[in-house]
Amino acid sequence: MKNWKKAIAFVVSGAALVSFAACGSSNGDAADNGSSDSGKKTVGFVAVGPEGGFRSANEKDIQNAFKDAGFDLIYSPTSNSDQSKQIQAFNKFVNDEVDAIILSSTEDSGWDDSLKKAAEAEIPVFTVDRNVDVKDAEAKKAIVSHIGPSNEWCGQQAAEFLNEQYPDGANGIILEGIAGLSVVKDRQTGFDSKIASNQKVLESQSANWSTDEAKTVTAGLLDKYKSEGIKWIWAQNDEMALGAAQAVDAAGLKGQVTIIGNDGTEAALQAVADGDLAFDIEYNPIFGKETAQAVKDYLDGKDVEANIEIDSKTFTKEEAQAALDSGERQY
Repeated sequence: MKNWKKAIAFVVSGAALVSFAACGSSNGDAADNGSSDSGKKTVGFVAVGPEGGFRSANEKDIQNAFKDAGFDLIYSPTSNSDQSKQIQAFNKFVNDEVDAIILSSTEDSGWDDSLKKAAEAEIPVFTVDRNVDVKDAEAKKAIVSHIGPSNEWCGQQAAEFLNEQYPDGANGIILEGIAGLSVVKDRQTGFDSKIASNQKVLESQSANWSTDEAKTVTAGLLDKYKSEGIKWIWAQNDEMALGAAQAVDAAGLKGQVTIIGNDGTEAALQAVADGDLAFDIEYNPIFGKETAQAVKDYLDGKDVEANIEIDSKTFTKEEAQAALDSGERQY
């Protein structure tokens, strides 16, 4: 098994680098980097892949940041939140003895065996965006740091906005993401910690991060609870918030239902500025530089914080318009 501290001085052979490039379904840049005889440190990126505006911005930013920092980053995305493909990619990175692994998990559990292998091989792991729930003490040793915004903070912002909008309480529904993800649990935990007791959640239902599915789910719930009167909808991501807005508009209820989105994508900010959404909570995807710096520092023998929290913002109508007008948004 590889001792990475000793291996950082080792000049990687061309054959080994070819094996790195074969890991996962890399994009063209990653394949070229992995096959180069550059002597650069190699980092495996176990990624989520296509999932919406946040994910595209986040993974592109990470790839660019590691390239700028002088690493060979091997990008291995999955599809349709397939954890089994992520585990295969992770284990291959361990077998190929990369210098470090970045893990953006589709699910928070099921990683103990893979992380234990990484710990035994002395390959440091950095989780980004989503935390993982690890039971095995040896497996926990592999994880150096978690890097990303706070999902609990996002849920808290949604709850506090609703408390301000409806001080006497109101009925609402929640559109959740894919069941089993730490992001879903953490956003709900934050929401539950701040929502006032006079706010009534009529129902929570998953729409799997999808605009189309959220439109269908919302339409059904608006009809189901017609007599109770739905006054607010909190969607755990922007794509679902936009789908909810379409359903509300189709039901002739635009302006009568407060819709909150979560992620801070350009499309959602435009919807806030246009009055289709009332409020949006950024979950800042731009933390590639912080991730690359954490990996570099650790491989250089420096201390790295166990949790590196990335700052995010919230947007009302005026704030959304100002952000759009600034031209500085990257996603």
